[in-house]
Amino acid sequence: MQRYNMKRIALLTLLLLPILLKAQVSKWFIYPSLGVDMGGAIPFPLADIPDGANGTPKLNPSLGLGIEYALATKWSIGLEISYHQLAFSANADVISQPFYFNNHQYILYFSGHTKTDVELRIVEFPVMAVYNLNQRWSLMMGLYYSRILEGSFNTMGTNGVLSANKADTDANHVGSASPSYNFNDNLDKWDAGLLIGYRYNIINRLYFWSNFNVGFNSIFTREFDNIDYEMYQLRLNVGASFSFFK
Repeated sequence: MQRYNMKRIALLTLLLLPILLKAQVSKWFIYPSLGVDMGGAIPFPLADIPDGANGTPKLNPSLGLGIEYALATKWSIGLEISYHQLAFSANADVISQPFYFNNHQYILYFSGHTKTDVELRIVEFPVMAVYNLNQRWSLMMGLYYSRILEGSFNTMGTNGVLSANKADTDANHVGSASPSYNFNDNLDKWDAGLLIGYRYNIINRLYFWSNFNVGFNSIFTREFDNIDYEMYQLRLNVGASFSFFK
């Protein structure tokens, strides 16, 4: 009798196995993503932003791959790996902007117009919780960690006054000095922050999405003190994904 029961259990298991596997697979889906990045880095505290300063973000493509697991009808969690390129330019008129050299042993002050070009190439690892509002709309929130593979931060001054004496640059704001500064070696190698966004189901398995990232780590290393403020990443990413195995 016991052997007969074991055969029945084994046969029942074999019959139910495809159904169980299908139910398990249906909890997962894998999706490639293609999007566009737009963003910059904002000084903090905000009071350090020069009057009249403006920034221009540059559009760059992003590429990613994600996996998501359904915890319940409304909730799921996801993990992604994605490549991004953050690039922007900024213009400002500065008065007696200090630039330090040789561990503050030598200081030059500049008054005039400055243009800054920044570019960061990033691999990002976000972990997200997804809440499905309905069949079309979902909200996303989570944290991310990213590695900065390569970066450049170049500032060019024009039509200005450059002097080791701050009184000279305080009194004179227009001249012929055109210094250039390169802070590439002072950029940090990582960032971490908050991610919020939404997703819209266009048709079956095809999604439009938008994420907003706020970084918590300055783009400069802790040892860098050439400027008097920190700069934190802000990035808007929009794109589309197609899910597999859903």
